[in-house]
Amino acid sequence: MSRKLDKPLKKELESYQEAGVALWLDGRPSTPKKIAKAHKIAEDGVYMRDYVEDEKGEIKGIKFDFIKNEIK
Repeated sequence: MSRKLDKPLKKELESYQEAGVALWLDGRPSTPKKIAKAHKIAEDGVYMRDYVEDEKGEIKGIKFDFIKNEIK
């Protein structure tokens, strides 16, 4: 991911965090900065975003999990 794309992702995640949405990276609590950095340096795969909703359908968390590229 280029540096230009890194900033919009970080800003998006900061707005979620300010709204009280929990952020997770590979199963651990994380920050917008760490998640954006992980996206930028991922080489052998991508990060999949998974939204966690409460019983009312409101977003309460976003999980980012690394998915390894198996194509050789």
